[in-house]
Amino acid sequence: MNKIEEYYNKTETDIPHKIVKEFIEMKITPGEAIDLGCGAGRDTIYLIKNGWKVTAIDREDTEERIIKRLNIDEKNNFKFEIQEFEKLKINKTNLIVANFSLPFCNKNEFNNLFDKIKKSILLNGYFVGNLFGIDDEWNGKKENIVFLDKEQILNLFKNFEIIKFEEIKENKKTGLGQIKYWHYFNIIAQKRRK
Repeated sequence: MNKIEEYYNKTETDIPHKIVKEFIEMKITPGEAIDLGCGAGRDTIYLIKNGWKVTAIDREDTEERIIKRLNIDEKNNFKFEIQEFEKLKINKTNLIVANFSLPFCNKNEFNNLFDKIKKSILLNGYFVGNLFGIDDEWNGKKENIVFLDKEQILNLFKNFEIIKFEEIKENKKTGLGQIKYWHYFNIIAQKRRK
């Protein structure tokens, strides 16, 4: 079994990310959502079960892993696309969710990717997700991961109202079960200007 399959197998039954649960608790009227780097679907499924119509996007085909955990009505609110971040094409949407996925975009394409994300979020729509900080253990060890400092991240959201901005530094398991030192920022932000 390759590492990506092992990762999906180990994370398939995980609960949604804390930041997505916090967003749902804000009682925003559900609309269209895009889950970027959806993996085995933990956030996609939670959003659908809370009334959102979700387009789940991943570079691997995880559609069957997700669809088997949805009932007939919920399947009507689910769409799956295989896409790479470097060539991403997305529609206008009320919500973009991106947990532990965007940093894995090719560094040279990251700004272009983030511009596409910002343009796709409708006015008063939301971004919910996280980005890696510069103190993360993988910084300097893994070439193709994007690490940003606090100011760089805040600059990405200059047309947004920051609702939650939480810096996390902790030793915690990866999806494959190894302990590592994490540094990341959880963000909930609402688009206020184009």
